This record gives sequence, C-alpha cells and structure tokens, in this order.
Amino acid sequence: MAHISVHDLPRVRDVALVLAQHGFGELARIVGVETKTSASQAPVALRIRLALADLGPTFIKLGQVLSVRPDILPQAVLEELTTLQDNAPTVDFPAIRTLIEEELRAPMDSVFRSFEELPVASASIAQVHIAILLDGREVAVKVQRPGIEKTLRSDLHILYTLARLVEGQVAIPGLYTPVEIVQEFETALAGELDFLQEARAAARFRASHQGVAGIAVPVIHRDLCTRRMLVMERMTGKRLNAIESGSPEGRAAMRRLIESWYLQLFEHGFFHGDPHPGNLMVQDDGTLVFLDFGLTGTLTGEMQDVMTSVFTGLVFKDAESVALAIYRAGATRERVDLKAFRGEVQRMMQKYEGASLAQLSTASSLTEFIEIAARYRIQLPREFAVIARATSIVDGIAKRLLPDVDIVSEVRPLAQRLVAHRFGPERLGADAFRVLQHAQAAFRDVPTQANQLLLDLERGRIAITAKDPEAEELRMEIRHAAIRISLALCALALLISGTILIAPWAPAPWGVPLLAICGIGVCGVASLMFVGLAVHWLFATRFHPRDWRRRALAVVRFFVGERPT
Repeated sequence: MAHISVHDLPRVRDVALVLAQHGFGELARIVGVETKTSASQAPVALRIRLALADLGPTFIKLGQVLSVRPDILPQAVLEELTTLQDNAPTVDFPAIRTLIEEELRAPMDSVFRSFEELPVASASIAQVHIAILLDGREVAVKVQRPGIEKTLRSDLHILYTLARLVEGQVAIPGLYTPVEIVQEFETALAGELDFLQEARAAARFRASHQGVAGIAVPVIHRDLCTRRMLVMERMTGKRLNAIESGSPEGRAAMRRLIESWYLQLFEHGFFHGDPHPGNLMVQDDGTLVFLDFGLTGTLTGEMQDVMTSVFTGLVFKDAESVALAIYRAGATRERVDLKAFRGEVQRMMQKYEGASLAQLSTASSLTEFIEIAARYRIQLPREFAVIARATSIVDGIAKRLLPDVDIVSEVRPLAQRLVAHRFGPERLGADAFRVLQHAQAAFRDVPTQANQLLLDLERGRIAITAKDPEAEELRMEIRHAAIRISLALCALALLISGTILIAPWAPAPWGVPLLAICGIGVCGVASLMFVGLAVHWLFATRFHPRDWRRRALAVVRFFVGERPT
C-alpha cells in the first residue's frame, strides 16, 4: 500500500484521468480512479509521449531524462520520447531581472552593458537570453525559471506516490521497478537544477579538448555563475541539423564528431551525454562546437577497459570478447546462459559487417547490446546506458551526413589506434606494475590472515553454515506448528481450569458466586483460543502481522499528511 497524503489526491486524480484519455485505463483504476478508457489504435510508445506532454513540465522532463536510458525503456519508446518538446511559455522579464539580481546580489547594470529582454530559447527549467558584459564580450545567460524547483519537487512527490501505487501491480519490462525509475529521475533532476554543476562540466569538457583541432567549447564565466544562473560565451554558427546531407562540410563535421567521441570515451573518460544536433554547431571555418552540458558522464579506468573490449570486439568481429566484457561489467542476480548470450551478440554483430550507415537500423549497436543484456537480466552501470543512447544519436547524425559510408571501415583506424595504445609498452608496463603491487600486498597480508584464522579456530569463533533453498519454508512450517500446539495446550488448560472453578457452584460470600464467574470467563478465553487455533490453521500463509501494521500506518499518514521538505 502506497503512503499517500490526502493533499495529493487532486493531482493524482488529474494524472489518472489523463492516463485514461490516452488508453491507460488500467493504470487509472490501480490509482483508484474509475473512468472510461478511450479506445485508441495508436502505438503504445506514441500514447506514452502524448500523455507525458499533456501532464505538464515535470512529466515532460521525466520523458526527456528517460529518453537517454535504453536500460529502462525499449527502443520504440525512446525514439518517441526523444521528440518531446518543452514548448514552455516565456517568463516576463521583470521576474527574470529580479532573479538575476538576487543571484548576483547586485544590480544588473553593474555587470551587463545590455541585456535582451526576449529569450532566444525557452524550456521547462530555464530560458536563455543574450547579453553583453561591461568589457564588451557577448554572452549567453541561462536563467532558471522562478519557482520551478519548488514545482518540480512537489510533482516529484506525486511521481513517488504513483510509482508506489503501481508497484507490483503492472508488469514493466526491463530491470527497474517504478520506484527505481523515479529515483533515477530524481538523481538526474538534481543535476539539471544545479547550474554550477553544469558550469563545472562545461569547463572540464573545454579543458579536455584544448589543442584538439576543429573542436570548440564556449568559455564559462565562473565568477558570474550561480546555482540558478549560467553565463557563457556566445557561440555563433549553423546547427548541425541545418547542414546538407552528404556535403563536404557535413562530412568534415561528422569526422570531427567521431574523433571527439573517441577521445571522450577512450582517452579523457569524460563524455557529453546528449550530443543531439541541437547541441552541436558548425562555425564558418568548419569548427564543431559543443553546447549544453546538463548531461555528462565520467568513466573509471575499469569502465574504459570494458568500452575498449566492446569497441575492438565489434570492429574485429570477436563476439566472445564483447559478450564477456558486457557480462563482467554488469551485475546479475541469477545464472546467465553465456553460450546463448554470446550467440545473440554474434547475430547482432553480423548485420553491421559491410553495411553502410543508411542501411542500418535506427538503433545503434551499443543500444541493441544494452537491450540484449537486459533480456538476460544483466544490469549495467548507468554510464553505459547513457553512452549507448548517445552513440545512437551520433549514429543518427552520421546516417544523414555520411549515408554511403561503411561504419566499420570508418572506425577501424580508431580501433587500431586504441589497440596499439591498450597493448603498448607503456600501458602494459603500468598494468604489470599494478598487478605486482596488488600481489605484494596480498602476500604481505597472508601471514597475518593465517594467524587470525588459526586463533579464531582455536577459540571456537568459526562457524560453518549451510543454506537450503527450502529451509525458510520449513522454518515457517515449524513456527506455525509450534504456535498451534501452544494455543491448543493453553486452551485445553484454561478449559480444564474453568470447568474446575464452575463445578462447586455454591453461594459465595455476599451471595456472589465469584469462582463460578471466573470459571465462565476462563472457559470463554479458552473458546477464543480454540477459534484462534482454527483461524491460524486455515489462514496462516495469508496472515502477515507486518503487512497489517504497515497498512494501519498508511491509513494514519493518509489523514495526517506527508509533505516533502
């Protein structure tokens, strides 16, 4: 039972009605709203997108966040969610001016020579204005919408309520429960609401690409950035999606993007998580510009090794290396049929060999491998899912700009460079040194651990236990039998005692037969215990005191209310 506050009921009802309008009447009934389900022949993915769009900014942002997570949602839904647009109305300039001066703790005129009142872009969380600093530099100012954080936090509480309501009631594909999906959304939302985090990410991305020819990142004015305001260099040029397909300009830009993507994943270990055409710009001299660093990711050395194994395995057609790398990188709760998993990977790789980008499916290879891993209950780290989705976006750009190119041939030089680096003398020497360090530490600790083991054995501190899958069921049966025997013995003893007390039915002092009354009471208690024994025998497997206690607390919370801080 979900812990619902009575204050949330109106909004929960509104959400349920919208779901019903788009053909999700079963979800509405689970929420507790009886309504007629609108008949719809539209695909489920389309209806999900339309429902999120109708539910408002928070749900739109939820769709946008989930659109980069192939480990949570299937590919058809991801493609629909990618097209979600905010279409948020602009905030009046006086409110924006007030917020900026609150963040700056100074009048706007003391920082900006001029500031355009009309935004050049407006979304659910922020809008962007063009301004000129006092020293003449032109900047883009990203300003958070006033009050948006409070609104999002309130709706997030509603999402948790809805997720708890449908938990266990609806079969959701993938490895995540509804509550875990909302938790992932909350984590992503925290990053998007903190512009200082985006400023740090942009500065780091710019530093990692210093000296890379043909790549540019806007300068971040860190002294003017706050949690709700981001000030960066204004970049000019054409959006990548405005470049003609197959043109020399497009081919050059695409090859720069592929080179940058290689550097991000395999050398820098820090990547742009949403490289869609709206976040990429080409300047007049052909320089490729990266924008919007609200979604980025960091790869550890171990993650980079996994990516190296997957990438080189794909290029050199080594299905077993790809399958083992994915298996070792993930977490599993049950046994995986590695032979069948490798076969799936092998079949997936075959369709990429010799195919041009225009002939491939809409999903990238990495995204499809994430889906295969999910089918085999292999849960990969979040970063791999974001990389897979970002790679599919890059694939989509490449299909338009390089439609006649064999993708495997295009990236083969990068794979050869990666293998040369991975197995070069410097890397092998570093790996050997690290292994020797670990071995030295392990051997150094062996005597101490052996002495500890012998002391524990001598003092009887070592216990050997065996686990039987049916032991818990047997324990519960024994517990139920003990309860029944106890009830039966107590009830029998009370019945005998009551009979003895009733037997001498003689007038007591003051004319009141106290012993007889006590005997009748004891017999009544014995009868109740016999009833309890019968109930326990019939319903022991269905009666769970913890569930009853949790339901009682849920009723209390319903009337008292539970608001987020």
